[in-house]
Amino acid sequence: MKYGEGACLFDLDGDGLPELFLPNVKGRNRLFANRGGGRFEDATGARGVGESGGIGAAFGDLDGDGRADLYVVRGAYPYGVNLLYRQGEDGVFRPVPAEKGAEDRRNGISASLGDVDGDGRPELFVANWGSNVLYRNRSAPGRIRLEDATGAAGVGEEGRSWGALFTDLDGDGRPDLVVLRGGAGRPEEPKVYMNRGDGTFADRSAESGIRGVAWSLGAVSADFDGDGDFDLFVGSYDGEDRLFRNDGNFRFTDVTAESGIRSGRTVGVAAGDVDGDLLPDLVAAGFQGPVRVFRNLGGLMFGEVGGPSGILPSKKNEAVVLADVDDDGDLDLYVANYDGENRLYRNTLDDGRFLKVRVAAGGRTPVGAVARLYRPGRPGERGALLASQELSAGHGFCSQAPPEFLFRLPDRGPYDLRVTFPGGGTAERADVAAGTIEVASPGGTR
Repeated sequence: MKYGEGACLFDLDGDGLPELFLPNVKGRNRLFANRGGGRFEDATGARGVGESGGIGAAFGDLDGDGRADLYVVRGAYPYGVNLLYRQGEDGVFRPVPAEKGAEDRRNGISASLGDVDGDGRPELFVANWGSNVLYRNRSAPGRIRLEDATGAAGVGEEGRSWGALFTDLDGDGRPDLVVLRGGAGRPEEPKVYMNRGDGTFADRSAESGIRGVAWSLGAVSADFDGDGDFDLFVGSYDGEDRLFRNDGNFRFTDVTAESGIRSGRTVGVAAGDVDGDLLPDLVAAGFQGPVRVFRNLGGLMFGEVGGPSGILPSKKNEAVVLADVDDDGDLDLYVANYDGENRLYRNTLDDGRFLKVRVAAGGRTPVGAVARLYRPGRPGERGALLASQELSAGHGFCSQAPPEFLFRLPDRGPYDLRVTFPGGGTAERADVAAGTIEVASPGGTR
């Protein structure tokens, strides 16, 4: 499939196998049903999403009916109007009328979701060439309504934006926002916004320390050093990629030089535990070069995995997604390519030592939830932290991974698990062993 830039993997039918949606900037968007064993079947017509001209997209339950809806961004090309689909009980996606907030004629590139105000309904951010847009979610079950809240929120920065990432950078339980920007001859550092908790954001770009990338298309956050907060990896299209350590209080330190990461001309990025040691590894999709995989060695040190990784040489790579495509407990890799073949790489760990956690809050998947895995401690005490993960709806460049936690386990355990939900509320499980479990918010609606 040529001219693909974005890729979204999301389980639409609840069978544990994520479907694949591929927007196409010069042709028909495609949706593939996952039939297991790495096999997919074209379901575009049956699901009603075969319009043309998508760049980025995002799945999320906007109206709280327990089914994922779909937003497709296509504003930077002649098609002009972004598309919002609501998924019906029959699994078919139907366009939402423009007056409900679907229409946007700006030059859009990508979309990301985050529960900005903690009410359980994800907000929608669209990165544009021009003014970015934040839509407040005013939907009710069975009825989608989005309201432009950009001005009030303070995130409508003018420029050339390519992507955005909702992630909790300061550990207060609220999603902050990183916007990736720039262009040829137009250096623009990433914008970093702190969520104040009242529906507005404060620009913390200057003091955050996240700088040195004048043209960025993708970023991903992960707890790379295992200390419980989320660090940031930013891909650079015209220079070196950057790794920033989270020092707390919205302060970051550039640790690229000592990390061992040497990559650049990057579009898409992804992070996840590929090799099964609880440390998130990195994937960087080069537009002028190969897809590069960096193994996390601990202590914010990384080593590039060469030929043994199995990744084929290619150029014009864009979106990359790490996801358990075959539901066997390890992370596979999907790579979108603008001028060649997209590729799916299967992970062959296949040892059953994993903990997969699927979370729900009031029937929806709580975007922004954080799961932490611990060794059991003495009575009344928490044991050592092993790993932290955060659910996001949009990362890298025009990419989305399934909203589930997947921990690779070093031994049989047992382990303790703590899940923190956006807007408040925690759920704890003791003596957890390998397998797949479901965890619900104790509040029910959050």
